[in-house]
Amino acid sequence: MSLGEAAALGLLLGVFVPGVWMASRGRPRHRLVGLEFASIAVIMALTVLAVSWHQDWGLIVPLVLALITFPGTLVYTRLLVPKP
Repeated sequence: MSLGEAAALGLLLGVFVPGVWMASRGRPRHRLVGLEFASIAVIMALTVLAVSWHQDWGLIVPLVLALITFPGTLVYTRLLVPKP
């Protein structure tokens, strides 16, 4: 196991797992924070793996995921607003 793989595993265990736990429990606003934690952990883990494996084409996946995550969060936030 290389240092990059160990760092990605640490990110997944240290940030992704608590993020999924937060996203599956509690109030909707707390679930939104958990969703953000989990998505940031996945983006960072994929970036670390692509860099450690020297795969330039592998950086496309985290980049696209980062671009898709932000509008998804905005849509989810809009759904949290109470209707008059």
